[in-house]
Amino acid sequence: MRFTKAIQLLLAVGATALSAEASADATLRSPLVPGQSCLDPAAPGAGPEATRPPPVLVDGLGYAGLEPDSANPEARAWFAQGVRLVWAFDEAEAIRAFQEAQRRDPGCALCVFGEAWARGPTINLQPRTEELEAARAAARRALALSQRLSPRDRLLVEGMALRTRDGDGFSNEAYARFMEGAAQRMPEDDMLAILAADARMVISRSMRPGSLSQRLLERVLARNPDHGGAIHFYIHLTDWTDEQHLAEPYADRLARIAPAASHLVHMPSHTFYGVGRYRDAAATNVAAVAADRAYVERVRPPRSDYRFYLNRHNMHFAIESALARGDAQTATEMSRQYREVYLGENAEQGSRVLGSATWYTQGLHDEINGVLAVPEQTAAIDRVLRHYARGEALTRRGDGTAVAAEAAGIAALRNGAAAPELGDSGAKLAEVLQHVLEGRAAMLENRYAAAETAYRRAMQAQLRADFGFDPPLFWYSARRSLAAALLARGDARGARRQLEASLRHWPNDPLALYALSQAERALGNAGAAEASLARARSIWAGNLADLPLARL
Repeated sequence: MRFTKAIQLLLAVGATALSAEASADATLRSPLVPGQSCLDPAAPGAGPEATRPPPVLVDGLGYAGLEPDSANPEARAWFAQGVRLVWAFDEAEAIRAFQEAQRRDPGCALCVFGEAWARGPTINLQPRTEELEAARAAARRALALSQRLSPRDRLLVEGMALRTRDGDGFSNEAYARFMEGAAQRMPEDDMLAILAADARMVISRSMRPGSLSQRLLERVLARNPDHGGAIHFYIHLTDWTDEQHLAEPYADRLARIAPAASHLVHMPSHTFYGVGRYRDAAATNVAAVAADRAYVERVRPPRSDYRFYLNRHNMHFAIESALARGDAQTATEMSRQYREVYLGENAEQGSRVLGSATWYTQGLHDEINGVLAVPEQTAAIDRVLRHYARGEALTRRGDGTAVAAEAAGIAALRNGAAAPELGDSGAKLAEVLQHVLEGRAAMLENRYAAAETAYRRAMQAQLRADFGFDPPLFWYSARRSLAAALLARGDARGARRQLEASLRHWPNDPLALYALSQAERALGNAGAAEASLARARSIWAGNLADLPLARL
């Protein structure tokens, strides 16, 4: 797929309960309170360890799938929570849960194994060398306690001892080979299969369809379709191999399995966005924000940069998914929350770059005079984004000359003294935004050949940028606008070719479908035109009749 780098690249730019009945049609709201972000550096739970509240047992975290070597009911409960939290990528809280289990039963080998496991590298957190010493100590304690374990459980402990063996970093390749061998010798064991798949996925995202990791996860899901950990990893893997449709049946059930685990509530949105279910992607992320808020109010965990950035990702994802289907209400509400939490005076560059989605929302959906009244910004990236928002608002007004002036303003920033402040992602985004506005201005002035040139440059800049975000840093496929320019100058066949290419990468893009219906009609294909228009209407939240080609 076109977006494969996900959270790890999101973190690089930054420096991270949906119920069964949650309605995708609701005005997707979460209970964040201004100034009280659960992920804010001043959030409850931050501070010295001695002042932190103890961990809390929480229902709704999903399926564990591993039993400890302890008869102590409290140790067993805490161990199960630790496993569930590892599946949910809440490693910091998982460590605290496993440590609580150890306090209840100091002789529990798997309780100590769990701590070592939770301190190791994950798909999102690498290389985690700062955790190596503590992970190694826990793995060695687990090995010393492992004499009475079953053969399978002893394999888990031995694998973790191998992963944390002497050296300057985690032995990820040796661990992956060990776990893959164990999983192939014991093909009926879910835990070995999932850990083997995860171990290989930590090492490489360059997987082809049908990899061993894929086969192992599919084997688990065939016999246990409610295993949240297996679903989580499978969603990631199918995203990497551009086979999101394979994960769709499992994505549909994950939030119901673990409604209190915000990251598991969020994960289906990767699949939903990849197959063009934009409403569900938005609903899922808004629910994830709400689930995180509820969890923090209940548990008051220590402040975590990782949790901070994950929640930022959820908000950005919700906004972009809403924009993809013209859902102004959800995009506006989530943009408000994002700005309150992440775009204060001292916001970091990563939050400002992802905050681009809030500027898109302003330009596309806010009252035009209000957008034009937004004052000049201080940060270079915000100045670029303000120009873009103004340009989209002025496009709605139909003022091509003014739109061209906003494009020129972006060009001046890209080539002026402030250019270094944009950073790599900001500079790449600015190039796309400039050319999109140039295309908008030309379309409004009926200069269709110039619009085609501008939009082609925008498309090429977008492809070169390879932003790598799920969802992408820019909110739609500039190829769609190129097709609109081709349509405007009478090249329906060329427009159809571009739209078909766009839809392969942005499935069910309603505005691309709408443009495709016009291209098919111009080519005399009435049936295909009606089918594309019906699909577009079923997805788009607004009124397609209000959208001229200049706004596509």
